[in-house]
Parts: sequence; structure tokens; C-alpha cells
Amino acid sequence: MNVFVRDDTWQRGMRDKILAPSFYGSYATAGRYVFIDKGRLASRFQREYAVDTIVQGKNGQAVCIEEKIVRWPRADRPHRAFTFETHSCTVPGREKDGWMRYGEADYLLYCFSNKDQTALDCYLIDFDELKKWFWPRFVMWPRTVTEQINRSECRKVPIEEVTGSVTVRRRMVSATAMLELA
Repeated sequence: MNVFVRDDTWQRGMRDKILAPSFYGSYATAGRYVFIDKGRLASRFQREYAVDTIVQGKNGQAVCIEEKIVRWPRADRPHRAFTFETHSCTVPGREKDGWMRYGEADYLLYCFSNKDQTALDCYLIDFDELKKWFWPRFVMWPRTVTEQINRSECRKVPIEEVTGSVTVRRRMVSATAMLELA
């Protein structure tokens, strides 16, 4: 199994086990939400718009969410930065913009797993506001390139810089509860 498939499988498992019952179950009107990971148009929603979940919000409108769920780090200390994808492929002849460019979701839900994978520290970020803030200054943050086949390019942006500059709601979510943090 390649690294992308392994990570995607883990991320979906955490979504199903933790986000579905505690976050989406209470965030959506009457529990109405759809994971966009199966079906004829699912890959198009993900590839072209960076939408993983559609929720019926409290105001009755459809809210599109891009999700990122990240494992506890090997360094054995909490994450200090978000990793924002600027290019999903940097391989010559196959270059493609990353989800920070093409994404059209209303929110980016960026979650960090705790050490024992029983809870997620989630940041619900206004995606349009984030992109407007990010792009004029993206070169100031460290660039990383993955070892995966597509060699995705990302920028590591400190959490406190994002939370101090754009609209973010933070919640700690477990399989049975959700706690508002900020």
C-alpha cells in the first residue's frame, strides 16, 4: 500500500470514528451531512473544488468543508504549524496547483490527532479568508516537498499566525463529546 492510500485510509477512519458523531452530528441541522468519498461525482468534487463533506448548516444552507486530519507527530510533541498545499504535483510535465489554489470549500477543517488517537484538536477556518491572507505572503513560510510520487509542495504556517489573522473556531472532539476551545 502506498503512503497516500495508507494516510487517506487512516484519515477517513478518524473522520468516521470521531468527526462524524461528535462534530458533524452536532454542527449540521438535524444531523444532515454527506461525506464526498464515494459515488460518480465524488472524485470531481474533491479534485476540482477540494470538498470532502457537505453539511446543511444551521441557517439551512449547504456548507462545503475541506478536511485535513493529521497524525500525532513523531517528535512526540503537539503540532505547531498547519501544512498548506500549494502544488499537488511538482513532477515536470504533470504540474498541478494544490488545494490552497483551487479549493472552493467554505471552510477548511484542519484537525490534529492526540497521541492515542482518541480525540482531535480541530480548527474550523474560513477558507476564503485564509486564502486571501495566505497568498500575498506565502513565500515567507518554509517550503516542503513530499516524498510521495506526486512530490506535493506545501508551506508550513505556524498555527498562531493563522489564528491571529483569520476567522477560526477551535474545538476538541472525541468520539463522544465536543468542547469549544476558541
